[in-house]
Amino acid sequence: MAGSGDDNLNLKKLMKNLVSALDEKNLSVKELFSQMDTDMDGRISGPELHKGLDNLAGEYLSPGQISKIIESMDKDSDNRIDQSELSAAIEKVR
Repeated sequence: MAGSGDDNLNLKKLMKNLVSALDEKNLSVKELFSQMDTDMDGRISGPELHKGLDNLAGEYLSPGQISKIIESMDKDSDNRIDQSELSAAIEKVR
């Protein structure tokens, strides 16, 4: 598939952009998580992540890219991101 090899590079860039946006907006990971977890179930789903990244960092991502991000952060394999998984991913970039 065309472009699939770029997903990992885009992931690194996206995470750096996310951390920059957090810093610029003076948001904690907890605040970011709360903004993205719109159904307040304690986990960020694919659609919530998609909308949250678009709103926060101005990043429009394909469903495949969203899946890659979730895959890279999701340590308990539930296909969602909890606050500790998000925090760990952000700390890796900082």
